[in-house]
Amino acid sequence: MTVRKLSSFQELEEMFIPEAREDLRKLAQGARYIVVYQNMDLLSFWFGARSALKVGPSCQVQTLLEALGGFIQEPMSGRLYPVAYWESPEAAKEVN
Repeated sequence: MTVRKLSSFQELEEMFIPEAREDLRKLAQGARYIVVYQNMDLLSFWFGARSALKVGPSCQVQTLLEALGGFIQEPMSGRLYPVAYWESPEAAKEVN
């Protein structure tokens, strides 16, 4: 599955309902990356459900590679897989 890099924080916000956008802004504080996970199981009651995970040195998940390498939540029909990520300006500077 391809995980796409989002071009802006606005693009990240548009993946979620308007009521969740303030929470996304708070989550982004101090984050190197925000990874978007989504349920991809067409037969699941939770199909299309999304969640966001903060990635950074002070977080439970510290690297982008670690975040993109798995899934979150159980049971199997409720699993969310990475579909997109936003890179903070600070993280982009470190890479370049």
